Amino acid sequence: MNEKLSKYLDNEFSPYVETNSVKELKEEIMNNLQEKLNDLREQGHDDETAFSMTIKSIGNISEMLDSNAEKQTMLQQQEKEMDFTKMDLREADFKGVSLKKAEFSKSDLRDADFTEADLSYSSFIVCDLRNVIFDGANLTGAKLSKSDLSKTSFKHAKLNNTDLSYSDLSGVPFENQIFNGTNFYSSGLKGTNFKNAVFKNASFKYAYACNKANFDGATMDKVTYAVLKKNKADLTNVTVI
Repeated sequence: MNEKLSKYLDNEFSPYVETNSVKELKEEIMNNLQEKLNDLREQGHDDETAFSMTIKSIGNISEMLDSNAEKQTMLQQQEKEMDFTKMDLREADFKGVSLKKAEFSKSDLRDADFTEADLSYSSFIVCDLRNVIFDGANLTGAKLSKSDLSKTSFKHAKLNNTDLSYSDLSGVPFENQIFNGTNFYSSGLKGTNFKNAVFKNASFKYAYACNKANFDGATMDKVTYAVLKKNKADLTNVTVI
């Protein structure tokens, strides 16, 4: 019976070019119709009656495609609105704003405030982020590479899998922070404070000025420890897990 339903849908969709949106709608309708067909059969309807009642519930496919197209247009518009590339956003107030997957690359964000903002998977590549406040912000999977982050505040920020590679982190206070999968590849760490921080699968390959960073009381895995030791970091009071 499901095969018969599939053939019926194939025929109904035959006038339309099979774009991704059409394919997705077709799959969604098929899943819904299969559930409805099974429900009707469980209610005691014979196969033919259940099939007839199921296909009558489909509705107007053209209208559904039009509605789906409108949704796609809205999503595209939202993506455009999340593009802040090459903008002057000094002292901008983004406190508590949801900016998932936003694009800020090559922008001037000095003194901007992102307190408690959701910036997961956003991009800040080649940005001036001096004196920016990321306190309590969600920076999971975000890219802050090749940027000036000196004097930036990250208090209580989520930095899981955050990319900080090739960035200047001079003097940044990271006390008590948790770094899970965080990337410090080739970053500058002069005066960076990692006191009591926790490192799991973090990358410090080719990071420089590690000997001038503070790792007092930090906890880290063996691989992180080995790389930092090679980079001549002072690991006197570090706990290895």
